[in-house]
Amino acid sequence: MSNSVELLHFIQQEVPRLLGWEQQLEDPQLVSTRAASEEAMTVLEEVIMFTFQQSVYYLTKTLYTVLPGLLDSNPFAAGSTQLTVPVGVQNVLEILQETLKLLSQYQVHSDIASQLLAYLFFFSNASLFNTLMERGSGGGFYQWTKGVQIRANLDLLLDWIQGLGLGDLAAEFFQKLSTAVNLLATPRENLLQPLPALTLALLDTCTPLSNSLRGRGLE
Repeated sequence: MSNSVELLHFIQQEVPRLLGWEQQLEDPQLVSTRAASEEAMTVLEEVIMFTFQQSVYYLTKTLYTVLPGLLDSNPFAAGSTQLTVPVGVQNVLEILQETLKLLSQYQVHSDIASQLLAYLFFFSNASLFNTLMERGSGGGFYQWTKGVQIRANLDLLLDWIQGLGLGDLAAEFFQKLSTAVNLLATPRENLLQPLPALTLALLDTCTPLSNSLRGRGLE
């Protein structure tokens, strides 16, 4: 994919300049060369798209197996309020770290790398949010302590991403999950108070979660 991007850029930007296409539009040889270049660009674009799609597919397939650990792991060591990176979060970080390592090793263009990471963030948010909703439908999962643990795990992940300079990108794609987790991590006393407009908007975003909490007496 990296080589194809470089070749595509060369054909698009450098070949016309080197051959002077704009000054010799009627030259039969250049017309033939231009047609061949356009065909090559089409093939390269297909290669890039296919490789990108396959990369996203296999990375998200791998992430799917470890993401639930972010909901299940306890980042608080026994008898301590200090955060530690639990196995569930570490597994997710390792996949992202290896992805970044490969992107750097093979010198993938920064725009392609950013787009790939954006897909991974989008998938992670959607997968975790859906799992959170499914877990809650069975009862017993929506508890304040669980919300605090998930919030801490999510913060560990987002802090690591922030360290890469991608904090804004991650915040955008993890917004829905973060909103739901904030509600789950809100103490019961706060939920029983009159709801301000911001909380009402948050409840509207997480209707299944809020309905479950209300139905079970805000446990």
